[in-house]
Amino acid sequence: MTGTSRRHVLVVGAQCAAMGSLTRLEEAAESLHAVLTDPALGACSARPGHSGSLLVGAELEPEDVRRAVQEAVRRAKADQAVLVVALLGHGFTPPQRTELYYMVARSTTASTMSAVNVRNMLAEAADEPGVEGVIALVDTCHASGAAPDAGGIAGGVRAGRTRLSVLTASAADQAARDMRLTFALVDVLREGLGGADTSVYVDEQLTEVLRDRIAGQVVGRFAYDNDPFALDGLWLAHNTRCSPGAGDGVVGPVGRQDLVEAVSMWRSGTRLPARLTLADLGPLHRFAGEQRADDTVDPWWRDRVVEVVATLQECARAVSLLNRVLTDHLASDLLREARRLSGLPHEAEGRELLRDLVEYAALRSTRPGDPHWRALARLVAALAHLSADAGPVPQLRDWARRHGVVTAFNDALKEYARQPRRGRLRLVVSLAGTLTGWPEEVDAWLVGGGEEPPAHQRFRCETVDRAGAGRAIGAALAWSRGRLPVPEELVHVDVAAPAHLLARWQPEEAKVGRHLLGVHNTVVVRWSGRMDPAEENAEINDAARKILRDMRSGGAPAVEWIDAGVLGDRQTLEQSLTTGQYDTAVGIDHHPETLQDVLEQLLPYAPILLWPRPEARPGDGRLRTLVREHWHDLPDGLADAYRRRWSREHEGCAACLGDVRAVWHDEAWLEFCRPFENRVVAGPEEEL
Repeated sequence: MTGTSRRHVLVVGAQCAAMGSLTRLEEAAESLHAVLTDPALGACSARPGHSGSLLVGAELEPEDVRRAVQEAVRRAKADQAVLVVALLGHGFTPPQRTELYYMVARSTTASTMSAVNVRNMLAEAADEPGVEGVIALVDTCHASGAAPDAGGIAGGVRAGRTRLSVLTASAADQAARDMRLTFALVDVLREGLGGADTSVYVDEQLTEVLRDRIAGQVVGRFAYDNDPFALDGLWLAHNTRCSPGAGDGVVGPVGRQDLVEAVSMWRSGTRLPARLTLADLGPLHRFAGEQRADDTVDPWWRDRVVEVVATLQECARAVSLLNRVLTDHLASDLLREARRLSGLPHEAEGRELLRDLVEYAALRSTRPGDPHWRALARLVAALAHLSADAGPVPQLRDWARRHGVVTAFNDALKEYARQPRRGRLRLVVSLAGTLTGWPEEVDAWLVGGGEEPPAHQRFRCETVDRAGAGRAIGAALAWSRGRLPVPEELVHVDVAAPAHLLARWQPEEAKVGRHLLGVHNTVVVRWSGRMDPAEENAEINDAARKILRDMRSGGAPAVEWIDAGVLGDRQTLEQSLTTGQYDTAVGIDHHPETLQDVLEQLLPYAPILLWPRPEARPGDGRLRTLVREHWHDLPDGLADAYRRRWSREHEGCAACLGDVRAVWHDEAWLEFCRPFENRVVAGPEEEL
């Protein structure tokens, strides 16, 4: 069996005092590291701590870089893994020579000893026995000088039986600007390569795509491959846009991780194919099921291999059944809704949604004492519930019977049947009656309670301040619950407020009694301006409806991110807004000092607006990654994130979804706003 079990990475970003500070170096290094350690993309192992896989700083010494590379090589050797090394920052080549020297804090172009010889370092890493190959990404000036001499590699201790790929940002006599290679590479790896295989390599196709995106410098590559025993290609990342028919096999990343661990502990040195099929799993299951005299380790690991393989075989059969029964219904949105309904976390979503959800449910979501297939039964029941008009329940219930989880399957169906009404039932609270401070009263509507138009009540604030508004919201909650028959439960609360309150107030943190509003309620924040007839909201709401329709039909959601430079030119931004250039969700990648002014400018144009809390780190790329990863859980997923932020789970967290603020207007909210719109309704023409 072939294929490496683990991949290691080291991303280095070093500032150099003599060459001037690179303003986007840290952002570039962290973004690249995030992509390379993403299980669905680079699939490298992230290492936190002192000997971590990300080394960024303005005080680094040459020995710091060498020591970090040596540690990464050591770990790759121990795991017989591929090593990906990225060097970002400044570099130089000495006069009359072409080898690249990587510059750190006190490096100067007058001293090669003050810097790191990249060519030698990469050659030594690739020559280390046990390392399955090295991929180097070099984003510095004169970067092509990093490519080692092939003759030197051939003369190493491995006699050249190694692999090395180098991607460079510029020619040996050329400058590199603004981390262009890194940012372009991050975008390409996230978007994928059209017409390519399941993996992205440092090859002609990747190089040409990067050259098309990067002006003013020549992207280059170097490849050395002389390892006759390497049966898995030296790939850089999974391809998110692999061509049809180039699938991943029946085993996804979660199943592969469990199987690799079990196999390596059972028979050290055994490798699995890069693409696992049912034809691979069958022989492995039979081989592991036979007692062998050469099994010297704990027999538990052999049994574990048998268990994992059997589970993966059943997962493949379940996927085949669901594809057959739900042919006309399976779609990305339905699968994601089934994931949410069945309680699986967003991490369960992979590149092949159905396969990866089934696999995660079977291998990661079974609690101690539960039947083995209970979590998968809940997922299958969710798919049956969401596809009820297809009448697939008998066939899927038969699946549950064969796996001994009929009770769990039926319980889940009954649970899901009770949830649609709870999801439609919402309390809408508006604090619109104030232009500057806190309102004197709040309005409340109970939507989905069976009354048309929705029941409405106004509540006076005992004091005109934050506490008074919270108590009025609490009174609205009590009023709405009093109108509901037992056992109806109110969970969803929409809070609409003007921009000046949205800029300084988190509604889910309003004290509404003994608890904060968001403790027991899913709170979604809205802008009250869309309810104000004086704000021409018929026009802006129709524009928002069109944007949401276009976003829904466009596949992957797009967020237009705005940085400080864009906000600094308010006149140009206003021109862009009025001409329709922002036709999607809008994100602010930092917390502006003039947040109220920014919200007032953007909210009439953006149906969805996101920004970080004041204490979140601006410009480090994490906000965009968090929003992209959790998009299909939003906006309701923010409620759980805020609750986690209040708990000890948030302690020591560098960045999390709870750092994201949002004003969210979906189509359901825009329909609620329709009666407030100042429209002219034409009557029937009189007959002549």
